[in-house]
Amino acid sequence: MAVLLLTVAALLAAGCSGSKPTAADQPLATTEASAQASTTTEAPTTTTTATTTPPPPTYPLTGRPVTDPSKAARAAVAVKIDNIAEARPQSGIGHADVVYEEFTEGVTRFIVVFHSDDAEVVGPVRSVRPADPVIVTPLGGVFGFSGGSPGAEALARAAPLTIVTEADTAVMYRRSFRLAPHNLYTSTAGLFSRVPPEAGSPRAFAQFLKEGENFFGPGIMPVASLHVVPAPQVVADYEWDAPTRTWTRFTDGRPHVLEDGQVGPTTVIVQFTPYVTFIDDYNVIYPEVVGSGEAWVLASGQMVRGTWAKDAPGAVTTFTNADGAPIALPPGQTWVHLVSPGTTVTTG
Repeated sequence: MAVLLLTVAALLAAGCSGSKPTAADQPLATTEASAQASTTTEAPTTTTTATTTPPPPTYPLTGRPVTDPSKAARAAVAVKIDNIAEARPQSGIGHADVVYEEFTEGVTRFIVVFHSDDAEVVGPVRSVRPADPVIVTPLGGVFGFSGGSPGAEALARAAPLTIVTEADTAVMYRRSFRLAPHNLYTSTAGLFSRVPPEAGSPRAFAQFLKEGENFFGPGIMPVASLHVVPAPQVVADYEWDAPTRTWTRFTDGRPHVLEDGQVGPTTVIVQFTPYVTFIDDYNVIYPEVVGSGEAWVLASGQMVRGTWAKDAPGAVTTFTNADGAPIALPPGQTWVHLVSPGTTVTTG
């Protein structure tokens, strides 16, 4: 009986211990919830890059917005045009980017530079003078004229320019209703046809105002008119025309009309430069445009006095104000008077 009781007690003890799972038998607690709780979700970082819209391209000689990329990429062409009374009205000047007016044996003549626009008829074409290649060289391209003294023509042919003269009858021709020598004409198409393939766009003529900027400078003063006597037989007057924002030109007291319009540049520059005698022809004097001197810049019905400077024949002439900063010009055609110091120049 005692043995039986011990056996039953042992069986009961074993059954009770089997009803309680051990730690090893219990399922492992998952750590997923705690992992999720400890994980921090960050918003993705967004990087914003500021972009600056570049200004629209402009033509280098006028500062006007480019409307024809092929014209902007081409070289400039220049031609010498007569300004004696018998040569008026001239043709094509209103389409030019830049015009230089220089004294020539009692009268004046023009160096007319084309780049951004074209003219079907340009003239009358006249002869070269010693300073012309130095004026045209920084702009490059083609230079057309109708001969000249041997010394002046040699200087032109020695310059890094393509020369076109009346000998090229595919480019220059005579108009029957005008009297010689004031009847030689050309076209920009003809002149551009002689530009060598390697010639590129000219350097900028000046610094130009951007849209919304105003003409300014130390000592700026309002000006309504300009009176210049560049030669004994030529009187040039300009009147500011606010509606067109141009300077209406009068020559010898009359409006300077062209066959295709009226002379009216956006900017007029009076560049005071000494004239010297040409060693190959003592009857010829010409402007010494390498150097520096006084300059009056008229634009937007105002004037800023400054300084012009040109360090070498191939350098572009700079125009700076009294503080030494470039004088920024309004976009448009620029007319440059090359006059000797002491020339009658007044404003009103």
